[in-house]
Amino acid sequence: MHSAGVGSSLLFISVAGAFTPTIFTKTFAVIDCSRCNISYSTHNDGDDIQCSDCFFSVHGSNHSDTFKDDKLTPLVYTCTVLLPLAYFIGLVYTLKTHTFIFESPHGETKGSGHHKPIVLWGRLKSCIILLIAVTCMSLCADLVADNIDPLLRSTGLSELFLGGTILALAPSLPEILNGVQFARQNNINMSIEIGSSVAVQVCLLQIPILVLSNSIKDMSFLLVFNDIHLWSVVLSVVIMNYTFIDGKSDYFQGSVLLIVYAILISMFYFAPPTTVCL
Repeated sequence: MHSAGVGSSLLFISVAGAFTPTIFTKTFAVIDCSRCNISYSTHNDGDDIQCSDCFFSVHGSNHSDTFKDDKLTPLVYTCTVLLPLAYFIGLVYTLKTHTFIFESPHGETKGSGHHKPIVLWGRLKSCIILLIAVTCMSLCADLVADNIDPLLRSTGLSELFLGGTILALAPSLPEILNGVQFARQNNINMSIEIGSSVAVQVCLLQIPILVLSNSIKDMSFLLVFNDIHLWSVVLSVVIMNYTFIDGKSDYFQGSVLLIVYAILISMFYFAPPTTVCL
């Protein structure tokens, strides 16, 4: 199995773990959510979006109020325990027991001799540069998120569209550039590994941390999403894995992925304002 196969497997596990509570809730429960009255307020220190009269609840199909505590919450905790376990197993598999999967078949040298790879940076220097880069990109992403409210008001764009463009691309720009670079070199294994690492880390690490934080301080994070998020993610994962199943990269496959992304973004752009809190 190449590294792209490992990344694809972890991506499917991520989707299954992140959206299982959503499928479970939509199958066995009734979601009630009142319309949120959104108002804009202007202060000396900036502009804010204020939501009021928001109400969200999950009941069983028989309108039982115990569905959330007895069924949904234990399922969410079960998924959040299994997701980091899958990530840890993937790390051990790729970095410890099967490190050879990252070797490109085009880069193999002739002969039986083994040559050590050329190391340009030491471990300490690499860690320092990586830490600085992560810190800078995190500050950039936080800056974008803090200043998104004026853009929503001035352009009239929906939160779905901005979430699928600016908020999704800005924090992932380094991974996107590196993935494109490796794809141009026809190293599809590394390209898919880098491209899917963002989604894998969000689902397998960040979501469990959010669930743990919600158990300490209630933030109404139920791990339940709406249909447009569910099917957009499932469709994207299936198309991406099917497109690169042959392990090659060319302009046709890249164009297919860009067209699929444009179709999904068009759906987000023309989507009417949502009336539910999911």
